[in-house]
Amino acid sequence: MFEILGLFLFGLIVGGYGTLVGIGGGPLIVPMVAMFYRYDPPTVIAVSVLVIFCNTLSGTLAYVKERRIDLISGTKFGLAAIPGALISILAIYHIRLNAFSFLFGFFLLLLALYIFFHPVAKEFAWADSPLLGGKARARSRQSSRLSFDDTLAEEFSARQPGPRLAERVITDASGNRYEYAVNESLGIWVTALIGACSTFLGIGGGLIQVPVLVYLLSFPVHVATATSHYITAINAGFTLIPLLVNGSIPYKVALCMSAGAIIGAQAGAKLSSRVSGKGLLKLLIPVFLLMGVKLMFFNY
Repeated sequence: MFEILGLFLFGLIVGGYGTLVGIGGGPLIVPMVAMFYRYDPPTVIAVSVLVIFCNTLSGTLAYVKERRIDLISGTKFGLAAIPGALISILAIYHIRLNAFSFLFGFFLLLLALYIFFHPVAKEFAWADSPLLGGKARARSRQSSRLSFDDTLAEEFSARQPGPRLAERVITDASGNRYEYAVNESLGIWVTALIGACSTFLGIGGGLIQVPVLVYLLSFPVHVATATSHYITAINAGFTLIPLLVNGSIPYKVALCMSAGAIIGAQAGAKLSSRVSGKGLLKLLIPVFLLMGVKLMFFNY
C-alpha cells in the first residue's frame, strides 16, 4: 500500500514539474527506478517511456485547451523523431555505450551553465537567434488585439537570402500573442537526432527539445514548453509500441506512477502561465545537473 502511494505521489510530482517545464519527466523517473528497483536497463527505460507518454499526453491535452502549442511545427518535429527513437529502442537490448552516456551527461552540465548565464531575452522584446544569423525572431505580446505593424512586416519581408522560415502567430486562451518564425528544416533534423539519443537513454526528448526550440529555433518560451510536450507525446507513443509487444514493462510500478503523472500534468499546465519565460528555463537547470551527474558517474 505504501509503495503504491509513494509511486503515485512521485508520479504526481513528475507530472506537475515535467509539464511545467516541457519535459516528459524521464530525467527524474530513470534515476528513481534504477535506484529502488533492480531492473535491467531496457526495463528501466520501458517504465520511463510509459510514464512519459501518460504525462505528455495529459499535458498536451491541457495545453491544447490553453491554445499554446505550435501544432504544425510540433507535428513535423514529432514525426521526424520517430525513426531514430524506434531504432534506439531496439539498440538498448544489444548495446551499452558508457562513453556516450558520459559525454551526453557532460553536455547537459554545459547546457545548464549556458541557461544560467544566458537567460532568454526579455519577454516582450525581439530576440535574435545567433545560430540562425539573426533571421529568426520571436515576440510575445500580452494583448490579442496587437499585431504586426508596418515596420515589423517590412522587416519580415525584407530578410536577406537564408533558410526559409515559417512564420507563426499564436494567441493563447489568456490573450497572450506570440509572433515568431521557425526554420522547420533545421528543426526536423535536430529533432530526429534528439529522438534517437534521448530515447536510448530513457530520458525523453523534452529535456533537450525545450532549449533547442528556444535558443536555436527562436520559439517563445511558453510556446516551446507546450510544443515540446506535444512532440514528446508523439515520440513516446510510437516508441512505447515495441516495448509493449516485448512485454518488458512492470505494470504495477509504471501504472501507479502514470496515474499520478496524469493528474500532475494538468496542474503543471495551469501553473505554466503564471511563471515567466526566464523562470521556466531556470527551472530546467536542476534536472540538467541531476541527469548530467547521473549519466557521467552512475550507470545502471
